[in-house]
Order: sequence, then C-alpha cells, then structure tokens
Amino acid sequence: MSKKCPSCRLVNFASAGSCARCEASLADVPAIDLPAKRSLLSYILKRAAVCAIVSLIAVFGFYFSLIASAARLNYTQRKEVEKAIAVLEEKGFSDEVFLLNYVTAFRAEDNWLNASVAKENAYAATNFPLEIMTIYPDFFTYPVDDVERAAILLHEAKHLQGKDEKEAYEFVWNNRWKLGWTRDKYAGSPVWQNVRKQTREMVPELFNCNTKEFGDCTE
Repeated sequence: MSKKCPSCRLVNFASAGSCARCEASLADVPAIDLPAKRSLLSYILKRAAVCAIVSLIAVFGFYFSLIASAARLNYTQRKEVEKAIAVLEEKGFSDEVFLLNYVTAFRAEDNWLNASVAKENAYAATNFPLEIMTIYPDFFTYPVDDVERAAILLHEAKHLQGKDEKEAYEFVWNNRWKLGWTRDKYAGSPVWQNVRKQTREMVPELFNCNTKEFGDCTE
C-alpha cells in the first residue's frame, strides 16, 4: 500500500504523514495498492510465449492445409499398405513400423506442396518433418508382392526419421536380406531393378566389386 502525493505525484509509504519531496500533507490521501512494475524478464517471457503460440498455430495451419489438399487412401489401398507394414513388423523393423502405424498420415495423391515440385515417377514420397506420406499408383502396380511394397515403405520410413536419399537407399539395400527381398527371388522385378540401379547411383561405394554381378559388394 502507498500514498501518492497530489502535488508532486511522488509515491510515499502508506504511513507517511507528509510528502518526502514537497512536504505536502498526506493526511487526507488514501493509501492505495499500486501495481508493481513488470520486470524486463517477465516482459520477454510473455513476448516469447506469444511468439511460440503464433508459430504453433502457423505450423498446424500449414500441416492441415497439406492434409486437406490431398485425398486419403481408399479401403483397398489402405489394406495393401497395412499388409506391407505387417511384413516389416514380422521382420523386426520395430522403429519404422511405429512411425508408419502411429505417426504417418497417408495420402493417395500429391498435396499442394508436392504438386508444386516437378518429380520423376515414384512409388511414394514423404514430407518430413510433417510425417505425411503420399502413396502413388505405381506402389500398387509394379511390386510383385507385399515384400516389395514393404521395401518401398522401409525406404520412406527412413525419410520419416529425417534420413536423406543416400541413407535411405543404403539402409534398405543393406537390410534386404533381413526383409527377405533378395536377388534370387526378385531379380526379374522392375522394382528390384530400379531400386538396385538407383542405389548404385546414390551409394556407389557398395558397387565397386567387379567380380560380382552388377558390382554389388553386398552379394
């Protein structure tokens, strides 16, 4: 509680009988509870909180605009994706399966952001870190079975983890035995041939063994 001098506006103690500056009488001046001045720290914290809230709103708005601008997988497509994820789960890719089952938003066509970027034919594409995965028609057309579709999802799951193309191709190729996606079973598949070619382009150090087929040191 304080008393503000009506003459010079100085704030005095509530018990003061006269102003400490101009000595005007404060006998009839009521004591009031003056608001405390905000510290610089509290001001900065408040502004930071406002900025954080605005940023979150902007991010969620951007995310939902991507989600809303692309169609969901239909029932049949979703079942095909689920079967491929089940293969990954059976083979022990638990981290990737968790992302695919509980974090990823699957879409059957490009959102407005993907549509604005020219791209080659692809089986799938991922928007990181928003964890949106677009599954293109080729994903359902060219793989010969669920194992090949699982290989494609495994590649995209590495993008969900923030890995680049080189890391994704290298991981899938080095883990194809674990997945059961091997040359003796899939050598005639266009998916196998395309992925092997793209892996050699992205990770040439895996293909410098001239005595092995396609120079593949991992065979």
